[in-house]
Amino acid sequence: MLEADPVFGAVVATYPVDRMRLLLPAGAFVVLVGTALNFTLAETPGWGPPLTAGLTALTALAAGWAVLHFWNREIVLYENGFSYREGSRVVLFHYAEIRSIRQRAEVYAYFGGLLRRAVYRLTLITIQEQRIVVGGLYRRVGDLGERLENHILREIAPAVRDRLAKGERVPFSDTLRLSAEGLHEGARSLPWADFGDYRTAGGRLALLTTGGEEWFSLPLEAVDNVVLLIGLLREKKARA
Repeated sequence: MLEADPVFGAVVATYPVDRMRLLLPAGAFVVLVGTALNFTLAETPGWGPPLTAGLTALTALAAGWAVLHFWNREIVLYENGFSYREGSRVVLFHYAEIRSIRQRAEVYAYFGGLLRRAVYRLTLITIQEQRIVVGGLYRRVGDLGERLENHILREIAPAVRDRLAKGERVPFSDTLRLSAEGLHEGARSLPWADFGDYRTAGGRLALLTTGGEEWFSLPLEAVDNVVLLIGLLREKKARA
């Protein structure tokens, strides 16, 4: 059991990489290559069998190296921050060091829905413009994303509201900004008096005018701190 950190506080949860998700694809790839070589190259008299054995061994080594590259990855959440482990290197971040969190969550269905595959990815951007990408290889990655988002937005929200009160334009994507006057995208602006509603469908966020027309839309995965943005939009709509 991990001990509390003197700076980051008690351990909230640990999220190691799901090693079975690493082993199964790697093993299947080695078996597939070995089987294909066994029925093709290995049939060549003389040098075929030893070359097949050598290529299969190289394939196994390459697959093993790829698995070991992710084997020890782990994220540990503390009360005031989190650690991100890559191999032997462990980096600690305070939640206040993260200025943006972007999420991508999709479910793909194959063979008429008989087989489903979930794709989940978090992208954290620090105040120093470092990018931390958390893929779906971690155990309970959905719970990890929710907890991380809650902790990070707890730190971000007061600062964002303070900036809005000072009249600043706060970014929520590469081009979208929000201010006390309204929404801004590039050189365009939508005053709050003309803002009607927002819609999330098909993996996109759409901002609508009072007439129901789409003013701007973008993929949800391209939105910074989408939960905070939607909360602010709801507040503006409620006050209209």
